[in-house]
Amino acid sequence: MLMDHSDEEVLLRDSVGNFADKVLRQRVRPFVHDHAFPTELVREFAALGFMGTAYDPAYDGAGLGTRGAAIVTETLARVEPGFAAIYLCNSAPMTVLARYGSEELRREWLAKLCRGDTVASFGVTEPSGGSDVANIRTRAVEDGDDFVLSGSKIFSTNAGTPLHGLSTIIAVTDPEKGPKGLSTFLVPVGTPGFTVGRPGKKIGWRIADSVELFLDQCRISKRLMIGQRGDGLRQILTTLSIGRILVAAAALGLARKAIDLARAYGASRTVGGKPIFLNQGVTFPLADMLTKVHAAELMVRNAAMLADSERPFRTETSMVKLFASELASEAADAAVQVHGGYGVFEDFEVSGLIGEARVLRLVEGTSEVQRLIIARELAA
Repeated sequence: MLMDHSDEEVLLRDSVGNFADKVLRQRVRPFVHDHAFPTELVREFAALGFMGTAYDPAYDGAGLGTRGAAIVTETLARVEPGFAAIYLCNSAPMTVLARYGSEELRREWLAKLCRGDTVASFGVTEPSGGSDVANIRTRAVEDGDDFVLSGSKIFSTNAGTPLHGLSTIIAVTDPEKGPKGLSTFLVPVGTPGFTVGRPGKKIGWRIADSVELFLDQCRISKRLMIGQRGDGLRQILTTLSIGRILVAAAALGLARKAIDLARAYGASRTVGGKPIFLNQGVTFPLADMLTKVHAAELMVRNAAMLADSERPFRTETSMVKLFASELASEAADAAVQVHGGYGVFEDFEVSGLIGEARVLRLVEGTSEVQRLIIARELAA
């Protein structure tokens, strides 16, 4: 089956690529060096309408679905993986709102996010829980017309930045029901009792701030519950599955970036009067990378098509996330090797790719978690 881009998708890729090449590539490096959130660059990107690529035009989106979002993510990551992280992490709370939020919440908040008036963060992972959603401890206690939230979340990307306007929070509403007692809430920035920690410096996603969220008797209206009470687990699983497609797209973009850098350096570097690319020991590993990049691209498109057609897709998203994220690490390592000693100096852009790639094997479920999910198919 052919999986060519539609005319709209080609236009999207070219438009995002134009921003990435002419704006992002020219101005993002100082932010990467300083581990700083590029507020103005995000504003310029959002003003072009790309934040709402996947979502319904009724809420100021472009209606291009997961396939469109994957194109945006890959194109950004090929220039700066951390900027792709800002986009894909903003997409998770948008997906929850789009799929499960009330019409009121979609009109009020999803439209703002699609327009880029603000950005959002996703609050699932907790200090003691990791990937185990059954161990979530944040509580939401019903009190009249409100819920009162108490607990904390970690690794919440985009929170605490100048553009942060809201977070989606997974909390326990019915402890006696176990994982089926989880619900999702929208918590606007500025709500009393809702605060964020300070970002730390990471080896990857250096411009995408990730912080801890604190909820101390944080009172919100019941209307800010997303979907039905007790529906949080289903919402998490679906949102994480779509997020894995975007992480895989980011990994695909990073792998292409690594190959681009290796190719440019290998063509100009000579040893013994000959370009090192005449050495098969250099080119064969990159040939393997190109082959795997092609496979990853097909897997990303297939998983996105499954998601957009509302067909079962969770196993496929784990497969593509596992394959593409591990490919990104292989490609980054190969690109550094081509650069030799220069590859470990920060003056060379390739030096940062190993850290950027390493993050991708952890977010939206570690490689081990993906293997667990895939292995269930063996017993099915």
